[in-house]
Amino acid sequence: MNDNTEHTLADTNSVSVSQRYSRKALGSTIALMLMGFGAAPNALALDDFRILPYLQQPGSNGMLFTWFTETDQSGSLTINGAGLASPLIFSSLPSHQANLRYTQAELAQTIPGLTPGSWLFSNENYKHSVDVRGLQADSTYTYTVTQGSSVFTREFKTAPTAQDWSHVRFIAMSDSETEPRGRVTYREWQPGEIASGNRPSLSSSQWATLFGTSGSGANQMLRYALTETEGYKHNLAIVDSRNPDFIVMPGDLVQGGGYQPGWDEFFKHNAGAFDDVLTKRAIIPALGNWENFGALNGGYGAFNDPTFGNDVFAPLFGREKYKTYFDMPENGTPNHRGNYYRVDYGPVTIITLDSSNGEPEDRPQNYGGTGQTPKLVGQEYTGPGTDTQNNFTRAQYESFGGNDLSDFNPGSTQWEWTRSQLQEAREQGQVVFVQFHHAPYSDGEHGLPMNHAQTTGQGGTPMRPYHSMFERFGVAAVLSGHSEMFERSFVDNDGDGIGVHYYDVGAAGDGLRGERRNSPGFGNNRLQYNSFSQWSSDEHEPEVWNIVNGIEQLIAGGKHYGHLEVNLYKRDDGYDLLELIPVYSFPFLDDQYQLLGAERRIYGDTIQLFITENGSVKPVPLPSAIWFLGSGLIWLLGFARKR
Repeated sequence: MNDNTEHTLADTNSVSVSQRYSRKALGSTIALMLMGFGAAPNALALDDFRILPYLQQPGSNGMLFTWFTETDQSGSLTINGAGLASPLIFSSLPSHQANLRYTQAELAQTIPGLTPGSWLFSNENYKHSVDVRGLQADSTYTYTVTQGSSVFTREFKTAPTAQDWSHVRFIAMSDSETEPRGRVTYREWQPGEIASGNRPSLSSSQWATLFGTSGSGANQMLRYALTETEGYKHNLAIVDSRNPDFIVMPGDLVQGGGYQPGWDEFFKHNAGAFDDVLTKRAIIPALGNWENFGALNGGYGAFNDPTFGNDVFAPLFGREKYKTYFDMPENGTPNHRGNYYRVDYGPVTIITLDSSNGEPEDRPQNYGGTGQTPKLVGQEYTGPGTDTQNNFTRAQYESFGGNDLSDFNPGSTQWEWTRSQLQEAREQGQVVFVQFHHAPYSDGEHGLPMNHAQTTGQGGTPMRPYHSMFERFGVAAVLSGHSEMFERSFVDNDGDGIGVHYYDVGAAGDGLRGERRNSPGFGNNRLQYNSFSQWSSDEHEPEVWNIVNGIEQLIAGGKHYGHLEVNLYKRDDGYDLLELIPVYSFPFLDDQYQLLGAERRIYGDTIQLFITENGSVKPVPLPSAIWFLGSGLIWLLGFARKR
């Protein structure tokens, strides 16, 4: 069992199991977890903001500030801090965003358990953007945005330079998939390994009565004890407590890019009523399949609406909303702006790609029929395929006026841009990370190519051709999501021990899925299609259950909402240190299964790597390896854990 609890909120090592779940023992944990949890951003009157100021495009000389209002009144931004003899003052020019109005389907939506329309704002959106540059590197500033009678103040920090830095920390998390329904939705909780004890009964337990079950027959499972909203809130609270420099989100931010209440809910979590994580550090997002989805509004197809007219194409509608909220650096192809881009934060480079559109286009119906190539079964694999989705085609997209789709396959504009950026970053000595949504190596729901009998039609394997490029240019890690699980894979084509770590960090706040099964039920029947998998919370973090006050309580392990914490440390011995920590939010429940609080815990798969002067990964010298292994911190002599 790998628990590796880090008691950052309350030290419970010295108390018994029953004491750990008593209200007294949890008092400190709960108090600290709930301080500023959910209400802090609105402690002052901030009614003039629809979305609080959030940060983008972080650099060593400044930041992009964005906020939204429901009126066209100009706001002001004031900057105070290092090197400024007097404050910098900027006025915003509000821009009306008609594409963010609600559709009639959204206005008429009902959600069981919520008061009709209680989640809606007004129907007007005005965007304010101020790009501030010319500031000092690695310096802390205070910014104040005044909007009408509302005043919002926070601190932010500029990035260090690539030459002068000491520590960079960022968070990677995917698949938050926010929506108002998440406030009352308990998600499926697929069982993994059980180390001791038993899960509560599926039919007669208090757990099943309170939270419900999903599936049926052999595939029936308990639902998780936190709603999606609660899970994401606690996850973000832990992120905020670690004070990262920026947050990477590789796709599926909302439950439908074309679903306006999903975006409202995302910003309530990140720059609004629930929390304000993105008001203090920048977001670096990527497009996911849900950003190409209309939810109520046509799904992946077209819909008619009195506000927007006839034949509105949902994927185009969703991508336009995404690009309204997020402004990305130029990439040399104006039509592709916002799809793929590069951000440098001191010594770290983040390359963001768009894995939404592969060409030649493909679909599951192309296999298994009369005269067609048979579908694969089991662990059979004939190649990655070319497309990550079978929901719409370029021809459909462009017939509705869209002109921004970017193929990702070899020879495409995006492919060539990626190669040139990786080469440049390596020549500059950067530590390089790549993010995109569809995980190329996954044992999860979306780990199968288009020609497999069990494919979802949304597999990430078509992104595998990038690996040779990533390994050649020394990419440290690739960050993805999509299968709504936590998994790490390691790929080393030339066998020199210097490969690339691939993470599925899709556990931000939506589903809690596990590994794909080869037959019904959750016995010893994992398909294990991903031969490169080294660790997953589903397989390698067994649940520990114990009877406390007469009911089953989860004491340790299992699948939970979480994220990857990445730290880069400057060292004096010639090699910098890169640390990748899989973190989860462990909930505490009382004897009625009511939520008491949560704490930050670390899964047993922390990875630490040495970084050379040119920014690439280096095998650790033997003496250092012995020292680190003795401390119990890392695996250094061979990252692969063979099954």
